[in-house]
Amino acid sequence: MVEETFEAPTPKEAFALARSKYGSFSDLRLLKARQMIGRDGRLMAEITVAVPQSDYLASIGIDEEAQLMEEISHLREGIERMKRLSEGDARQATPASEKVLNLLEGKGLRKEWLQVQLEPMLGTSVAEDEELLLSYLLEEIDEGLKIQREDLSRSRVMMMVGPTGVGKTTTIAKMAARFSYMLERDYRVALINLDTYRAGAFEQLDNFARLLGLEHRHARSVEEFSDFLEELADYDVVLVDTAGISPFDTGRLVRTVEFLKSIKDREISTNLVISATAKYEDIQEIYEHFSFINIESVIVTKFDETKRVGDLIAFLTQKHLPVSYISTGQQVPDDLEPATKERILEQFLGEIDA
Repeated sequence: MVEETFEAPTPKEAFALARSKYGSFSDLRLLKARQMIGRDGRLMAEITVAVPQSDYLASIGIDEEAQLMEEISHLREGIERMKRLSEGDARQATPASEKVLNLLEGKGLRKEWLQVQLEPMLGTSVAEDEELLLSYLLEEIDEGLKIQREDLSRSRVMMMVGPTGVGKTTTIAKMAARFSYMLERDYRVALINLDTYRAGAFEQLDNFARLLGLEHRHARSVEEFSDFLEELADYDVVLVDTAGISPFDTGRLVRTVEFLKSIKDREISTNLVISATAKYEDIQEIYEHFSFINIESVIVTKFDETKRVGDLIAFLTQKHLPVSYISTGQQVPDDLEPATKERILEQFLGEIDA
């Protein structure tokens, strides 16, 4: 079940709003009701109802069955590919190709991906030469990495999503400082916080906003979020912080989706924030959790905390997701840089040299 909140002048009107949205669903349940002071200073009623997850997703335009069928299709394709590889050119592997494969697999690259890249070279002279084969695969990695260039030529709303503990709020602070006074001109930057779960989430960013003299709003509802975006329409960049979401926290995820789906007249770019220290399986699980949100780019944090970025590279090359920024420490704003292939590969090649 998914919890959703409705506000109106009276509890009866609030429940009528819930009924109008989920009138065709018999499983609508009232969980709690309370009185509150609205933004205009008037007394308001707030109710919280619970509905089945499938009904909630349907109400915001997401077809759960279609999504499941797409995942099954991808799974079948993966199984067929692995079957072809195991039955095909495995017997043609050379000592050089086995050594290179083991080297790169040991650095975190997926064996399946490596076998696909090796396939065209098996049976050729390249597969007999360790150095040539390694160079070929590194070129394939280079081509597989995608970079999203920094572009502030038009007004942008950038929302950060990701799991708890990856540093979304600190990254937003770095981006705000960078855009405000570190580029060729000073951009007008505003901040919106959607995190109503973590204690102190608003205050942490608010202290920074006051220091730089930035507008900072706390949107507690979809309506407030829409109003704030309209009020901040003249700003060059609006950075949106969201609640950290674990792969098992469906309620927070659908709440974030609701914020995104509610905005029809403004383009919002969604940026997935992930840690360079995460294992491949964890990154994959995080991506699958957020993938239907339409991720525009990846922002990599904690890049300075590991020399083993093979898992990260394996994920990025397989999903073809562009990287926009890399966070390399805790210093605001210095430890944030636009992503480049050279920077990512430098870290990876350092592993190999070692």
